[in-house]
Amino acid sequence: MAELHKTLEHGVRAASLFGVHPRAPPRSFMPSIRSLPGSALLFCAAAVVACEGGEGADPGTDTATDVPETCGVPSGEGTVHATAALESDDTVWTAAASPHIVDFPPIISEGQRLTIEPCAVVRFGDRVGMQIEGELIAEGAADKPIVFERAGAAAWDSLRVAETGRMRLAHATLRGGGALGNSRIDETGTLVLVGDPRSPQGLMPLASVQHVTIEDSASLGALLSQNATFSDDSSELTVTGSGSAPLRLWQRAASSVPSGQYTGNQDDEILIDEGFGNSQIVGEATLHDRGVPYHMVTGMMVVGSSGDDRTPGSLSIEPGVQLRFQPGSRLLVQAYVTEEAATGSLRALGTAEKPIVITSGADAPAPGDWVGITFKGTPSADNRIEHTTIAYAGGVSGISSYDCGLSGDTFSNEGAVVFYGQQPASVFLTSSRIEHSARDGVVRGWVGDPLDFTVTNTFVGVARCLQTFPQPLNDSCPTDPPCPK
Repeated sequence: MAELHKTLEHGVRAASLFGVHPRAPPRSFMPSIRSLPGSALLFCAAAVVACEGGEGADPGTDTATDVPETCGVPSGEGTVHATAALESDDTVWTAAASPHIVDFPPIISEGQRLTIEPCAVVRFGDRVGMQIEGELIAEGAADKPIVFERAGAAAWDSLRVAETGRMRLAHATLRGGGALGNSRIDETGTLVLVGDPRSPQGLMPLASVQHVTIEDSASLGALLSQNATFSDDSSELTVTGSGSAPLRLWQRAASSVPSGQYTGNQDDEILIDEGFGNSQIVGEATLHDRGVPYHMVTGMMVVGSSGDDRTPGSLSIEPGVQLRFQPGSRLLVQAYVTEEAATGSLRALGTAEKPIVITSGADAPAPGDWVGITFKGTPSADNRIEHTTIAYAGGVSGISSYDCGLSGDTFSNEGAVVFYGQQPASVFLTSSRIEHSARDGVVRGWVGDPLDFTVTNTFVGVARCLQTFPQPLNDSCPTDPPCPK
């Protein structure tokens, strides 16, 4: 035994020559192979200890959920990082040197890479975080996870990825971050991705997260802003114990919400911002069923660009999704016609067993809380709404359309679903429910045939007409337009 201790002591001293902090003893007798030569390596082999986690393994292929952890607990004082600069342009924080105590916010500058080994533990001081302008790679394994946590009782700040940065996290836990600083509780988080709203490529996939857990954040779990998204290979993200919501992101990034678990937070909703500038949903976007509601908390959700480029956009909503809107907001589907197609389309295809619900975001919903779904221009032939409940809409819209008004009507049209522009090619709202509209059910604001939306749909608690009457082609409205109740 004495010989083993001598060999171990020699290995620790040798490790210090290779950049490991002199105060850092081996972590549960598991020094890093890359940092230990000679007899220390022989000790590792003799003790049959896994010194590091499978270099070159693909973390995304390991789907085990109950694999026992083999890392052990750091037993020494660890390695202190007290400057913003990294040791080199390609720095490695080893498991053997854990815990890594971060007393000053490090910056991974553009062109630099920081790799954190499997089994490593990183502990941040009060309100200290990490700025990533280059590349952070922290890929553990199911039995060799990486941990980011607070060094003391106070929350640490965040892993913040800037528009030039990229990050890969796998089998990692981010615990106890999200310090508020000067931010509101729903405006910062433990993981923060910040893109560029003027990016010519639009969406910016700044982070890949696979089998990652964010827990006990003092604020949001993760905040994605200015076109920042998770990468397509992201999966199995768990956010729990947050002081606010699990996620907050721009509407353009809503498709990138990974599979996972988002419950057990102060507010179990995925918050969506309108964004600013040209931030409408363009390209193909999907609201996936992630087990919690989506809540539009700023501005309105806009599908299809109204800019000079008239970029097409399509929003699909999966069965079982609940989409909530703040007071005065709406879901606007742009329909400016180009040579190829209308620029916006909506496909909300629920099922009888898993209907979609689009409703008010108020704690105590009331008719007219939000405007409703509005179709502007010539509706795309790709629009389809099935097995969807639209509730508590009919708020003030500011829309004046081409339907025939009732006696005493103002110029404003309000309803759960409002068409203003051209006649749709078909009745694409079917097998759905309109509930508790403050005014009309469907506003048929076009000049043309009176397509009937009452045949397959159910109307409950609609204050006025189930559907208004469109203006006939001869431009002459009836004296008393039909208004079914």
